[in-house]
Amino acid sequence: MQGDDDSNVYFVKSGLLKAYYIRADGKEHIKSFLGEGSIIGSMVALVDGDPCTFSLVANEPTLAIALPYKALADAAQNDISLANALVGFLSTYGKRKEQREYQLLSLSAEDRYELMMETMPEISGRISQADLAAYIGITPQALSRIKRRLTK
Repeated sequence: MQGDDDSNVYFVKSGLLKAYYIRADGKEHIKSFLGEGSIIGSMVALVDGDPCTFSLVANEPTLAIALPYKALADAAQNDISLANALVGFLSTYGKRKEQREYQLLSLSAEDRYELMMETMPEISGRISQADLAAYIGITPQALSRIKRRLTK
């Protein structure tokens, strides 16, 4: 949960996780959805030991494996394959964050919706319309207008 100490990396074996922030006004801002094969961890918690900045919740029955980051990092010191896997995780994580930042700062809501439907069609059918709207960064009403406009 946001504000908790958690230095684990989570590997999603099955199901779907939602990573989200709770804003000061109590509203939820969805950071990402993580399906099978995804890996996530709070970088500030993993690297600095600070409290997590976001929360995770299962959107459906989910099996996730928690791996202590320190144990992984320590083991990677003596195992080149594990070190390469850890570098791969960090690279993928950084790339995903940069892409999400670009989407939120540079694309219109309609473009963000179309991109999600194009790149994550399997997830769109597994989440509520309210969560889809929150992920795009708009209200459910605005999402309905976009969907109506695109079907015409």
